[in-house]
Amino acid sequence: MRKPGPKTHLLVLLLATILTILIKEEWQVHMMVALSVVYLVLNHLSRKVMPFILVYVMSLVIAYIMPQMLGTMKLVFYSFARMMPLVMIGATLMYSPPGSLMCVLERMAVPRPITVMICVLLRFFPVVIMEMQAIRDGIRARGIFPHWYSALLHPAMAYECYFMPLVVRCLKLSAELASSAELRGIESKCSRTSIYAYQFKSVDAVALLIYIIAGTAIYGGGIIR
Repeated sequence: MRKPGPKTHLLVLLLATILTILIKEEWQVHMMVALSVVYLVLNHLSRKVMPFILVYVMSLVIAYIMPQMLGTMKLVFYSFARMMPLVMIGATLMYSPPGSLMCVLERMAVPRPITVMICVLLRFFPVVIMEMQAIRDGIRARGIFPHWYSALLHPAMAYECYFMPLVVRCLKLSAELASSAELRGIESKCSRTSIYAYQFKSVDAVALLIYIIAGTAIYGGGIIR
């Protein structure tokens, strides 16, 4: 079964943003997260669902157990939990082929600098995650943090071992990504072609219709109550 394309992801992300702004009840946020889970499954990203759910639950738990004197931090964690549906929908764009996304954005008459910025940014996140995993494996191989909680016991050392190599790698990766994009003709003025289907097809219409109906029901439920 063909999964929805980047154009559908962008429209669903826009709808999710509007709904996130309009909804007020906590149960509506839960339903939005559940709806985003369904959308991820529809896009063959079932393996990515559980980490998002865990982060969402942990953010809510931390916001609830945090003392009132730390009101700003409570607000930060609660706001992050409310933004989780947007993060989950954005993950579909992150795992979409950059070529198809760029082709769709060009056909939507999005300015080229913005198109390049979005594509490079979305391509950068998966590479950074891979680099973090490589750094973690290197630290474990050297026996620096033998247990999962060892980094919490030595935060200064964890910062030095994790983030300093990551910053150096990010600087190098940014140059490599820029060179790769230039080599692939990102500055070309010609109309871009793509091997990926970018037309709006029946599966896109069905996914968008389901999201509109479910989102309207979630918002309408808050008004009725």
